[in-house]
Amino acid sequence: MSNNKPTYDELQARCDDLQGQVIRFLKVEQDLINTRNSLDLDLARFKAIQSYSQKVIQAEILKEFAEITVELVVETFEVECSIFFLKDKTNGLKVEAFSGIDDEVKTNCILDVDWIASRGFDRGSKALIEKVQPGSVPIGTLGLSQVILSPYYDDNGNLHGMLMGGISVSKKDYYDEIKEEMIPSFMVFTQQMSSLLRNFEAKQYLDLKVQQRTAQVVKQKQEIEEINKELRQQQEELKTTNEVLEDQKEELQKTLESLKLTQSQLVQSEKMASIGQLVAGIAHEINNPVTFISAGVDSLNTNLEEVRQVLDIYHRITPENAEEKLKEIKILKEKIEYKETIREINKLIESVRTGTERTTEIVKGLRTFSRLDEDVLKTADIHEGLDSTLILLRNKYKDRIEIEKLYGDIPEIECYPGQLNQVFMNILVNAIDAIDDKGTITISTSKSNGSIRISIKDTGKGIHEDIRSKIFEPFFTTKEVGQGTGLGLSICHGIIERHGGSSEVKSVVGKGSEFVIVLPVKQ
Repeated sequence: MSNNKPTYDELQARCDDLQGQVIRFLKVEQDLINTRNSLDLDLARFKAIQSYSQKVIQAEILKEFAEITVELVVETFEVECSIFFLKDKTNGLKVEAFSGIDDEVKTNCILDVDWIASRGFDRGSKALIEKVQPGSVPIGTLGLSQVILSPYYDDNGNLHGMLMGGISVSKKDYYDEIKEEMIPSFMVFTQQMSSLLRNFEAKQYLDLKVQQRTAQVVKQKQEIEEINKELRQQQEELKTTNEVLEDQKEELQKTLESLKLTQSQLVQSEKMASIGQLVAGIAHEINNPVTFISAGVDSLNTNLEEVRQVLDIYHRITPENAEEKLKEIKILKEKIEYKETIREINKLIESVRTGTERTTEIVKGLRTFSRLDEDVLKTADIHEGLDSTLILLRNKYKDRIEIEKLYGDIPEIECYPGQLNQVFMNILVNAIDAIDDKGTITISTSKSNGSIRISIKDTGKGIHEDIRSKIFEPFFTTKEVGQGTGLGLSICHGIIERHGGSSEVKSVVGKGSEFVIVLPVKQ
């Protein structure tokens, strides 16, 4: 035998090294499978939330709204039961709807003020998971072993209600234990539900006011008709009757003004509903890297199988057949292009990593945009809000619009981050829609005299001067029927005013528009 041939110990060392590589490859493969399963679960929840938003919009009464909610909680978060609690006149929480629990829950489960205070929910506490003591009041009397509790609050930060998902003692072996990892997604759903609930309550209030105002108008119209009959019968009282008509006219004018005010309140009550509209685009954006990861895993598995064939022969080497097996290994390596296979494995791992990072970026952008504290005044980074909005809109502008960021050195500001994200969303969507083909959107920020300045400038078709003064009016839109409600910029204007800021529009037809927002650093 030649002295250049490896010794048995050297071959054994190489085998051990290759075996270690295979183990690492298998671990990477398992990590990728786990990542894919997690992404599939998140995607399914996004789709369920989109379907939920569409269903509750059709609800006519509060009980129907609550029943749709608890049914979705059981279906989406894989718990056995769910309860929708709502604040009552005693400042406790009563059951509005439930799923998966006996009817006696209606009278036996009331969360009083002491129980609420013991969990910190009266002080703005967030979601928690709790193991239930058997027989404890009130939740233990329902026969539950574990629950997840997520409170929601009104515009003033006061406790408004709570969503609960639970697993019973009798069926805990059939359900997975509620994990801490469920808390963020359960809180996101609760906050979206809270926003939809406020819109639902505002709509019910508006419907009632409109009915009352309509009844008043009908009554006044009837009075006018009676007056007109009297006028035809009593010509001698014409002057007096005309004065009465003028009084009635003033009353009608006041009624119309009151209706306009009510309409304005409807516009202001519109909250962030953009996640539901963007789910399709987000699903498409997530599907691309997920598909890429899936294809990469399949190719990686094929290449690893070829490497396993080589390792198989290494494992069968003995001092007696070493030379024969090494020749066999050499022939197999040439057949499967071993070096190229190793290089391809490295490339596939890098590609899968890139796909995972892209998906993580999208999910992070969605979480930042939705902001669980949308109704809480807090310090926030404006650049972070702009970036998360751009991530969610990427499917609308990629491959045709260049985003140029000229971010200045600005401080964090006191604001309602979720509401400002809604402003950025509406303005950026309008800028994207204004560019028919290719173009550029430039976002710049700067600070001056205790305020920050945000400019969003596009190279679109611009706004005609004769309609520029109307763009912030409710229900005014230049889009085709069915493509816009005309509420977006009106909501933006109201949110900016709520922050004590100002907005300005500059536009040249055929060259583009620029929206400038000025916000104070401190409220």
